[in-house]
Amino acid sequence: MVEDPQGNGATAATEDTSLPGDFTETAWRITSEDGARYTTYLDRDGSYRDLRNGDLWQEGQWTFNATGDERLCFTPDEENGVERCWKPESMTDDMMDATGPQDRRIELQRVDYRLPDESSTEDE
Repeated sequence: MVEDPQGNGATAATEDTSLPGDFTETAWRITSEDGARYTTYLDRDGSYRDLRNGDLWQEGQWTFNATGDERLCFTPDEENGVERCWKPESMTDDMMDATGPQDRRIELQRVDYRLPDESSTEDE
């Protein structure tokens, strides 16, 4: 947070609009309306792991096209898994805004990436 340059005491978030150029070995968290915490780990081999409150919830494959439409896409391993894509929009500190299916907007917090063996001990 930075102080308002006009001196009226208001504060605003420091904005860093640079999105990651490569999402490999990053992790992102969102808290749902019911309070559940979902953390997505993007592994180097193109797989991802979604944890719900620290327990494995879903896994599959992810892609990011940095030179085209800049969409981060997830295809679950489950039978009939449907690909869902999100367009990263902007970064402010460690928070990223993204838009997904039906123009749904979400805010994700960047968290520490952990290898598959370590992510099962999530305690953040």
